[in-house]
Amino acid sequence: MKEQITDFLEYLKNNRGYSENTVKSYEDDLNQFLKFLENIGIQDFKSIERNYIKNFITYLVESKISKRSVTRKISTLKTFFKFLKHKKVIDKDPMSFFKGLRFEKKLPQTLSVAVVARFLDSFKDNDFLELRDHLIFEILYGCGIRSNELINIEDKDIDIENRIIRIEKGKGGKERIVPFNRKVKELLIKYIPLRDRIRKSEFTNLLISRNGKKLDNSMIRKIVKKRIKDFAEISNISPHTLRHSFATHLLNSGADIRFVQELLGHSSIGTTQIYTHTSIERLIDVYNDSFKRKDQ
Repeated sequence: MKEQITDFLEYLKNNRGYSENTVKSYEDDLNQFLKFLENIGIQDFKSIERNYIKNFITYLVESKISKRSVTRKISTLKTFFKFLKHKKVIDKDPMSFFKGLRFEKKLPQTLSVAVVARFLDSFKDNDFLELRDHLIFEILYGCGIRSNELINIEDKDIDIENRIIRIEKGKGGKERIVPFNRKVKELLIKYIPLRDRIRKSEFTNLLISRNGKKLDNSMIRKIVKKRIKDFAEISNISPHTLRHSFATHLLNSGADIRFVQELLGHSSIGTTQIYTHTSIERLIDVYNDSFKRKDQ
């Protein structure tokens, strides 16, 4: 069973283009499921019946984990068993009748335009790390890309003159073109010569560490948390917070939702629509502020 899980994870990584973090989440979910099966004496995925799945879900619910986590684990199992059926490892899919638990969607946390502007203006741009970190934030916020997409950008993907970046390894292996602003162009022109002095010859990535090696997602998260913590009005800042802020600020400024969908690389416009709720909340606030009566 462990070999079949390994095959599935390799499929997600190589065929579906999933990030290391996403694949790790699938791995954790499946290892938990595998341990549950071993405890009840199941040694073959062909032996699994719907009752075993129900018992596993009951076990998860009784473990007091969030509904969101339970739903994610159910989704993992649905994808995994579809894979096994496609590979003819199993004849029937025991997950075919299961649905996720219902829960209220949380609106994404975002930074205000004022906070972002104040933070970006705080960079001195006086050495390699300062320039690199400034560039990281300008691209994450100004282009709305994912951190995994950011670390995989190579020099060949950037057209400085026309101010566009080709995102080759997007989610699901999709490729797209995103524009960048004049500030990013200015930073690239300053940053690249400094980077070339320390970059190891085997690396072609845009962003590197002070030792000349490629950055990874954990490094990007640390940089984001460390640099913005004194400016942000919300907790749990991550690279995705800047992506959420990018989308929300565009929609608040009147951008067409399909344009935002294209920039974000969303397959479905439904995924992008979550940002319209944040925009509507802002619209209501502006309306209420504009039409406050003096006697209220």
